Amino acid sequence: MEEKKDYKKIFKWDEDETQSGKEDLASTQDKSAQKKVSKKVLKRLEKEKEKLRKKGIIEANKKSKLTAKGKSLIISICLVILIGISIWVLFGYYGIGIDLTKTLAKIDNMKVTEKELKTYLDFLEKQNSTAIPAKNDPQYTVLKQNLLDSIIVLKLIQKSGQANYYVITDKDINDEIIKLKSNYKSEEEFNNQLKDNKITLKFLSQQIKNQLLRDKIFADITKNVTVSDDDIKKYYEDNKDTLFTVPYQIRVSHILIKFPVEQGKEISEADKKKAKDKILEIQDKLNKGEDFAELAKKYSDDSVSGPSGGDIGFISKGQTIPEFENAAFSLEIGQISDIVETTYGYHLIKVTDKQDSYVKQFDDVKETIKSYLITAEQTKAWEEFIYSLVEKAKIVYTTDLKGQLSADIIKNLKNSDDKSNTSNTSITEDLDKTSNTDSK
Repeated sequence: MEEKKDYKKIFKWDEDETQSGKEDLASTQDKSAQKKVSKKVLKRLEKEKEKLRKKGIIEANKKSKLTAKGKSLIISICLVILIGISIWVLFGYYGIGIDLTKTLAKIDNMKVTEKELKTYLDFLEKQNSTAIPAKNDPQYTVLKQNLLDSIIVLKLIQKSGQANYYVITDKDINDEIIKLKSNYKSEEEFNNQLKDNKITLKFLSQQIKNQLLRDKIFADITKNVTVSDDDIKKYYEDNKDTLFTVPYQIRVSHILIKFPVEQGKEISEADKKKAKDKILEIQDKLNKGEDFAELAKKYSDDSVSGPSGGDIGFISKGQTIPEFENAAFSLEIGQISDIVETTYGYHLIKVTDKQDSYVKQFDDVKETIKSYLITAEQTKAWEEFIYSLVEKAKIVYTTDLKGQLSADIIKNLKNSDDKSNTSNTSITEDLDKTSNTDSK
């Protein structure tokens, strides 16, 4: 049975970079046959893709303009513009051809050469060289195939932009570069960042132009997308017992003493004894009446919760490791646990509040649902637009490096049941965030 690729991943040019998603590519392919892929891995990749897709669309809906902060800014923007974050997460591998003048694909009156493919591959290598497999690894070919199709899609978007008189001026590009520079202390620091990451200003400018064009087209395509109050209410009623139910929670504080072991080394009994002696001293102070929060601020090795007196907020079952969870959920409000050992070290746990399970009210989640449904409709509209470009184009692969774009494939995708099903992954994440906020 031949492997069936998820070709929808090829068309995600509307996504922003996150940190996240650093999953290994599970699908492999050689020249003669496709190998089977773990269903578990495919499921994980699909889940990651949905999460990233929603994040990207939300950013577009807010008309974001390449103004992210931090010194990783330029890298992040380039990744989005080049291939989209789904391509980076799923196909973050490397491959180089030999004949740089060789035409790999013809698209109407356009073409993709080995040199173009190498430009993008080189960029990926410079940003994440540790993820590069050997050239004889089948994943090497998979990357080149999918990146080839990504470049084809980019060219089709550019052609559509020209045909419909979308104009990106030099001033538009320069304005974005100025915004980027404003995140640095000086122009020298900005230029050094480019140099350190082997990005030329010309390369950056071209990618900004591509992204601005995409933004304009996306805005026009999705400008009339809306959802009715009835749709929002129906979604709530259909999902209130699952998505909108907040489980029983407890609010927990802890004091953590980590095992004093060097990174990469195994924990010795001596290491554990040092940590145990320290947690015993803290426990003794608690028994003598000292304040838990003050001791957490002074002694806890948890750099996040320590400064706030050890408070880690409300948690529900399944969110922490079993040893911690079992101890925490056995406590009453105000009660402090005995010493709990986990893989992180030794803990003293205190429960400060409890909250019964409840269903969020419609008015509390209405805007979240609306945003999610609009995002889903925008994503659908953008996919349909990309599908239409591929269907109308004459795409011919001219070497053994065969991509997967064809009118037949797009037609099958549009008619597939998977495409019509809306995933709840992203909205669940949003509601998880608001659940903790409400609890606090």
